[in-house]
Amino acid sequence: MARIRANNAPILDPSPKAERTRAAILAAAEHQFALHGFVATRLEDVAAAVGLKRAALFYPFRVKQSLYDAMIADAFGALGTRLLKAFSAELTLAQQVEQAVEAWVDTIMARPTLARLILRHSAEADTRATQGIFPDAEPIFRTAVSVFEQGVESGEFEPIHDDFYLAASAVLGATVFYVAALAPLLPNTDFDPLAPEQVAAHKRDTVKMLRMMLGIRPPRRTKRKAR
Repeated sequence: MARIRANNAPILDPSPKAERTRAAILAAAEHQFALHGFVATRLEDVAAAVGLKRAALFYPFRVKQSLYDAMIADAFGALGTRLLKAFSAELTLAQQVEQAVEAWVDTIMARPTLARLILRHSAEADTRATQGIFPDAEPIFRTAVSVFEQGVESGEFEPIHDDFYLAASAVLGATVFYVAALAPLLPNTDFDPLAPEQVAAHKRDTVKMLRMMLGIRPPRRTKRKAR
């Protein structure tokens, strides 16, 4: 049950049960929004998936937009943290972007609903009050652009295009398409994009594509001395 402040403004119940219920609601919402999109998803469907009545969602999420925003923040929050950490690591610029790409691939592969949410979010951009896919998207892209510009200026990057977003769209889009759209386009096949060997191959290929787009020389392999 919600507690009440002195000024009668409600605050969320911090009890473990309330936190578990909220987590279950967000997980159900993630599945529904990824499956049906923002427009077609109903609060009744989310509530039913958790075993609640719609009225039970009204306190924390009075409208669908508030539930969607909370779900997006929850779903993409960890990814945003990992990307910012990669770009702030004490590494070369090339190592920073490669580490960021690896974090991106690892996160999307471990949580494939994120790829479907991105496709749904993009397709229905005009139906929502907010346009960013997750709260940290803007500072992450600003940071990535800054790293790109520093790499070009220093000569560490020799990109085939001067526009950062061309490289970003190729790298990010490849993983989203691979996870969310490739398998349905391959008829009569048992191809599983999430099989460990396929994931490892996609990750290697994505890093190679990044190096090609940015003109990064792959790390040299050290030769072992003969004994």
